Amino acid sequence: MKNINILIIEDQLIIYLHLIKVLNSIGLKKIFVARNAEKAIEIAKSRKINLLLSDIKIQGEKTGIDAVSVIQTIYNVPVIFITAFYDNEILKKISNIDIIGYLLKPYRVDELEVLIKLAIEKYNLNSNDNNIVYKNYIYCFKENKLFYNDIEVELTKKEKILVHLLFTNINKIITYDTLENIIWQNNYVLENTRRNLIYRFKKKNPDLNILIEKNVGISLSI
Repeated sequence: MKNINILIIEDQLIIYLHLIKVLNSIGLKKIFVARNAEKAIEIAKSRKINLLLSDIKIQGEKTGIDAVSVIQTIYNVPVIFITAFYDNEILKKISNIDIIGYLLKPYRVDELEVLIKLAIEKYNLNSNDNNIVYKNYIYCFKENKLFYNDIEVELTKKEKILVHLLFTNINKIITYDTLENIIWQNNYVLENTRRNLIYRFKKKNPDLNILIEKNVGISLSI
């Protein structure tokens, strides 16, 4: 389980320190902590997260639900919600989220461990295969790097986010709204700016089968 990256989205020090202790006790050591949605999204964009443990009410304007929704548009990652709040409105908000379980604080350690182990088995998180091979390309999830004929492709910061989105959503359309949300963090972006980013990336990687759906989005077809 040493290769499993876990992101805790929690703003209470005592809670996330206890979660870290529980995770360490079952052999999970690669743990990242975010106390607000913005930091959580930043961490998820910089490395592949395998499992989320998230509170709902956290620091800032955005909730844990908001953070998880954005992260799950980047790549498919399961979540366990751990919160003191539980009502029909919250249930409605999380209905479209890929959720493993929902624990109320104060949670029982044994119940948390069961949900974590369930996520590991269901999503095959113990797999050591962190690479995707396509034609002469290798995409390394762990390092978020793209190689062509064993030579690393030089990418800008935004291009790295784009390649991460493409390879974690193979054969799925990534809408332009999602691109703007993830890459530019909802800041206003000109269509020309978005188009230039895609054009430069395609020019650097002519052998990648990148499909463009006019006025919809892009996808990597394999």
